[in-house]
Amino acid sequence: MAKKKKINLKISGMHCAGCAAGIEKGLSKLDGVEKVQINFATTTSVVEYLENQIDEKHILDEVTNLGYKAEISNSPDINSDTEHLEAKKRFLLSLALTIPVAAVSMKDMLSLTLPFDKPVTGLILFLLTLPVFLFPGRDIFTDAFRQLKHKRANMNSLIALGSLSAFLYSSWIVTESLIWESSITGFFYYETSAMIITLILLGRFLESRAKAKARDAIGALLRLRPNKATAVINGQEIEIDTAAVKPDMILFVKPGEKIPADGQVIEGESSIDESMITGESVPVEKKIDEEVIGGSVNGNSSFKFCVKKTGDNSFLGGVIRLVSEAQNRKAPVQKLADKIAGVFVPIVMLAAFLTFGIWFLVDPLSPMLLTAPVAVLIIACPCALGLATPTAILTGTGWAARRGVYIRGGDILEAVVNVDHVIFDKTGTLTEGNFEVVAMETIGEDEEEKKNEARMIQLAASAESGSTHPLARAIVAKARKLEIKLLPESKLTEFPGFGLQAQVGENLVIVGNRATMDKEKIDIKILADKAGKEMEKGHTIVYAAVDDLAIGFLALADKIRDEAPQVLNEISQSGRKVVILTGDNYKTARGVAKTLTVGRFEAGVKPDQKAIIVETYRRAGYNVMMVGDGINDAPALAAADIGVALGSGTDVAIESADIILVRNDLDSLLETFNISRMTYRIIKQNLFWAFAYNVIAIPIASGLFYPVFGWSLSPVVAAAAMAFSSLFVISNSLRLLKSEK
Repeated sequence: MAKKKKINLKISGMHCAGCAAGIEKGLSKLDGVEKVQINFATTTSVVEYLENQIDEKHILDEVTNLGYKAEISNSPDINSDTEHLEAKKRFLLSLALTIPVAAVSMKDMLSLTLPFDKPVTGLILFLLTLPVFLFPGRDIFTDAFRQLKHKRANMNSLIALGSLSAFLYSSWIVTESLIWESSITGFFYYETSAMIITLILLGRFLESRAKAKARDAIGALLRLRPNKATAVINGQEIEIDTAAVKPDMILFVKPGEKIPADGQVIEGESSIDESMITGESVPVEKKIDEEVIGGSVNGNSSFKFCVKKTGDNSFLGGVIRLVSEAQNRKAPVQKLADKIAGVFVPIVMLAAFLTFGIWFLVDPLSPMLLTAPVAVLIIACPCALGLATPTAILTGTGWAARRGVYIRGGDILEAVVNVDHVIFDKTGTLTEGNFEVVAMETIGEDEEEKKNEARMIQLAASAESGSTHPLARAIVAKARKLEIKLLPESKLTEFPGFGLQAQVGENLVIVGNRATMDKEKIDIKILADKAGKEMEKGHTIVYAAVDDLAIGFLALADKIRDEAPQVLNEISQSGRKVVILTGDNYKTARGVAKTLTVGRFEAGVKPDQKAIIVETYRRAGYNVMMVGDGINDAPALAAADIGVALGSGTDVAIESADIILVRNDLDSLLETFNISRMTYRIIKQNLFWAFAYNVIAIPIASGLFYPVFGWSLSPVVAAAAMAFSSLFVISNSLRLLKSEK
């Protein structure tokens, strides 16, 4: 079977959503290319292909054949200033060259007297306007001709055609008057053609600055990495480049410095500011053996730590990769806009030619014969359509990242809005995952109770000592707290989700839930009443049996997260249904659900049943979000429409999730709903504006209302409106940053 590969490309030369659609269509036609995603807002592309059918060189060559340039980019681009500065330079040059053209053209309005007749004035305007085309506007015309060569058209094609029409018409009038000495009865449109270019370049300059701000989330994360680190080598502190840091190195961090890599504290204590990574504003105290995250900022104490992960393998590296991928993934709502953008330019050209033809038939002497078709070409804007969704996603995912919520893509943001059922794993998600033995009951006479309890704890803890399950750790911790010596265990057999058995000395010890006891045919009826009372409190019951005879039970409590009741209540109030999944029996599950005021719960759920339950809800037509943290939750997270993993969860759970809550608290889940709702609202506003703008602007520009109401648009006003339509969409997306504050 052919192996799939994926490459990230940085593409230059895209000027509108039509360009992106053309590249996407062209690359998709290549044999071996499985999937292409072009993001006009970030000028990046992700291409998935079969390596036995096509290679990277052929993909890059095809982009070149399509008239663009591409390079492989394995790391996010934060040098967005380059595009911004180039756009600024072109605009300022164009403005400087256009001012004389405008001054000469409007000499009467400015009360200027020139010692030239109209033909010579026209020649002067020709000479003044030509540099605007040759220098700041050169890229527009070069790209337009390149598109023509490839039998395509984009936004630059419309701008070039519109401005050239005005320029060539004016030049024809000048030529006719100078060569044939005919009188000039028409108007010059040199200032129109020059100002079209200048206003378009102004729009692109402002657009590049706004886009850079929208996509600054990755740049902010990358800037968290310090350039230097202090390594401890043979007892000496030596400054090295961060790129040279390797796992198992010992690094020294001074007060106020950024931590260069992920690691474990081996000397000293300090408070660490992790707000830029986790969104948690309160500094976190770190002691020996506790982990630190690269990119976080040290407090007022120095410490040493052993490096565990660096670079792309670090937590920050994973976050940067995740946010970068999220900003390239399209939301389903964008599909319609992409389809329209792909055919937009040819339709606008047809509309311009029809406008010319109609005015030629209606009134061939009207100035509308030229200005109306040019205005139609200039005012139409597929850029706004192309930017409507990705800029909102850029800003929304960036906002979420700064709050410690990492969302894998725009499609996830949209799906969150449609969620109607939220399913929670109980242990470690709604609870803190730290069990504690709170009560015990043994079978025997009252005077023997203490002795029996000690024996039960000893045998149960000894059997559990070989297990890593949270309940096992709690029972072992209880034995150590009571200073009870553990006995050697052997022949450990675990029953996932049920319990275990082990040989402790000469005794076969079985520790587990009721299902385990029933399966092993161990009679626990004598314990049923007291166990039931503990279950009603939401406690988990673990029975203990020795040589097929029950000896008692332990009641364990897992503290419910402080924020859980309020979070679940707010989710319910939003109209969504809340469901709890737990491996506990019905009584315990009911006790927890009652505490959290949740009406729906599934008790006695085995790890492999979670995904089945999630799938059942989905098949019933619900949009399901699954929230979990453990390795047992990974299949359920993957099965849900949206999988949410708490940051403290296992790597497997995080890899299976669509959203990661790094702060490890459920309040972040409410922020996720809020961010998704506001981002999706901005997307809808942007798309409405982009569609409405073109629907309203093109008929007015064509002069449809001119005969009745006298409404028309000059090409200069059309250029300004087109330039600012894209800026409006981006600025509207940037309002999300104000919501963040």
